[in-house]
Amino acid sequence: MMYDFDSIIDRRSSNSVKWSGLSLRQLYGRSDLKPFWIADMDFAVAPAIQTAVMEKAKHGIYGYSHGDSHVHAFIDWVKRRFNWKVRAEWIQHTPGVVTALNLAVNAFCEPGDQVMIQEPVYYPFANAIRNNGCHVLSNDLVIKNGAYEIDFADFAEKARRPDTRMFILCSPHNPIGRLWTREELARMMEICKENNVIVVADEIHCDLVLHGSRHQVVAELDRAYHRHLVTCMAPSKTFNLAGLQMSFIVIEDAELRRRFARQIQKNGLGMPNAFAIEAVTAAYNESEDWLEELLDYLADNAAFVRGFCREYLSRVRFFKHEATYLMWLDFRDYGLKDLDLQTLIFHQAKIAMDAGVWFGHCGEGFMRLNIAAPRAVLEDALRDLAAVFKERGMGPDQPETAMGNL
Repeated sequence: MMYDFDSIIDRRSSNSVKWSGLSLRQLYGRSDLKPFWIADMDFAVAPAIQTAVMEKAKHGIYGYSHGDSHVHAFIDWVKRRFNWKVRAEWIQHTPGVVTALNLAVNAFCEPGDQVMIQEPVYYPFANAIRNNGCHVLSNDLVIKNGAYEIDFADFAEKARRPDTRMFILCSPHNPIGRLWTREELARMMEICKENNVIVVADEIHCDLVLHGSRHQVVAELDRAYHRHLVTCMAPSKTFNLAGLQMSFIVIEDAELRRRFARQIQKNGLGMPNAFAIEAVTAAYNESEDWLEELLDYLADNAAFVRGFCREYLSRVRFFKHEATYLMWLDFRDYGLKDLDLQTLIFHQAKIAMDAGVWFGHCGEGFMRLNIAAPRAVLEDALRDLAAVFKERGMGPDQPETAMGNL
């Protein structure tokens, strides 16, 4: 392996949201937790990216920037990886995909409209909807035969509602890690097209596909869907660049693009970060081999988590994990109330994960674990978790006991 994903980098004094004691205290009530929550990685970025940023820093002037090298790099990337042909004029920039979701709600909806999502799902979806005066309409994903599926009858019923204006699709899905099939995506798009529902596809995790699977870009399905489609992508998850704040919002339809661009203008957004231009160009043009090694490391981490839990946390259940570095852990077989589960993990094991209920009501009894960390760090946290469960009489081959006072 050419690249080092095992070295432990101290991020505690780097203004990292993930590691900040202030962030942890605000969210979990304490600052002494090992963080495996927010979706960024504890790995150094690819050397080509570091070099590009340092060269920009040496220039010494960091004024307003404008360029197109990053745009062409992105266009080449999606053509090479997904066979998706994008034109530069289709692209709008936002600081992040969450920003784009908020802009999209304002661009395509009126206050009081319904916006459909599929819970359990990345919780900023619901925030973007409610923050802009609209209502969340959840087409809850269902578990059948140990896997998450789409309830298409419910999806169609909700799409037919006259006040349903938009559907925010998560593909690959966060937190469950599913890759939607071409058939599933086409069926959802067809229903939305028939009911004039605009689809905003958050495909930010598209590059983080494990085990040789392939992500299907929604926009590449059928040109008939373009009049109803906004695609959101970014290098932030792929190359660990969230702090540089650059996303690519691809809108082929001119009218949708005009409405979205108007929201960018109204909010004074759109000018790219000077360092982001250089970093993103280097990421897409020079860091593909780094990504391939990262994917192997993440797949090994996922296998390690499953193996560890089989031995030491045997009641934790897993679902098919096809993409993302986020694992959706099912603790329901322990029979704990959700607040007791949170107390056990956050305050006893002192591990910060994302509580399943943050992703919607159907996330009760679940936790989302970020596995993008050096193996030794991940193992250390899992051993702490297993020790706490064992102390409470819920270790391997131990009978379930009442939690009592935690």
